[in-house]
Amino acid sequence: MENARQIDERLRRIIGEVSDRTGVEIKKSLLPEYEATMAALIEKQSRQEMVRFLKLLKEAVSRL
Repeated sequence: MENARQIDERLRRIIGEVSDRTGVEIKKSLLPEYEATMAALIEKQSRQEMVRFLKLLKEAVSRL
């Protein structure tokens, strides 16, 4: 009975360690994809803000 408990604890530790390592590997593989997505979103937002600014500037100049 004691051996079964020790084996169970050992397996739980091994499974936990493998899960942690797998999680880290998954995070590492997803990071470049997340970075690319965020860069695209920031680029899109920057362009939209630039267009908005230029329209406001054009309106201000035309009023003068």
